[in-house]
Amino acid sequence: MPTLPTRTPLDWILLLYLSLAWGLAFMLIALALPSFPPLTLVAVRLTLGALTLCIIMYSMGLRLPVERAWWARFATLALLGNVVPFSLISWGELYISSSLAGILMALMPINVMILAHFFIASEPMSPRKVVGFVMGFVGVLVLVGTEALSNLGGDAFWAQMAIIAATVFYSVTSIYTKRLPRLSVLVAGAGTLVAGSLLLWPVALVVDRPWTLEVTWGPLVAVVILGVFSSGLANWVYFTIVQRQGPSFLSMINYIIPVIAFAAGVGFLSEAASADRYIALVMILLGIAISQRRRTTAGI
Repeated sequence: MPTLPTRTPLDWILLLYLSLAWGLAFMLIALALPSFPPLTLVAVRLTLGALTLCIIMYSMGLRLPVERAWWARFATLALLGNVVPFSLISWGELYISSSLAGILMALMPINVMILAHFFIASEPMSPRKVVGFVMGFVGVLVLVGTEALSNLGGDAFWAQMAIIAATVFYSVTSIYTKRLPRLSVLVAGAGTLVAGSLLLWPVALVVDRPWTLEVTWGPLVAVVILGVFSSGLANWVYFTIVQRQGPSFLSMINYIIPVIAFAAGVGFLSEAASADRYIALVMILLGIAISQRRRTTAGI
């Protein structure tokens, strides 16, 4: 069996940054939606992220590839990992709270565990992983089960399904990213955001007519932070983590993100916090601990 890479403090620091950048993104999306409809919000976010990484990339003497094969890969990554899931999440938050949207992202590790078992040789399924992931999944059910049933067929139900669909796209993207040919993670991040911007702007211009929007300072600041920190720098960190540790380790952010999204929604947006959500968050954290604990015995 292939040897799993050793995890260093840097890996956990990168994971923490990505968890914060994406966990707080749900609150920022909620703050931006009053001025920016979903498609325009995502288009602006991707464009600002692309500009951020391109400035860093060119300052380091790196350049985007010119081969068509790489741009086809960038377009695939952008659609699966940015354009579609970002749009689904932004639309979903029109009907459900940012904290609930973030909590639903905890479903992603289950998807990744199954996909990685079949497509990544170094990440087979194990009983410990299954127990940890399932505990986190049960935590999510505790949080949303009753609410999902009570809203069956309504806007809130379909909004929840949109967030869950986004987790599937993220899962497929993490597996696809791991199987890419070697390329600078900075270039990969920049190329993906550039491709995403080019793909989405024509649609946003037709659907949202953004030149007619009335933009206020609060939503504008939220979009800028989303673009620079939660899209640009976060995309760079994302590719770095997948290259260093693989998609299963990366997927753990989606058990950390609910905690951050929940805390931000409750603390800054005054969203409701019931006892079952605190219980579920404890279960999610225990799931992380169990699934990520590694034995030191040789051959394990």
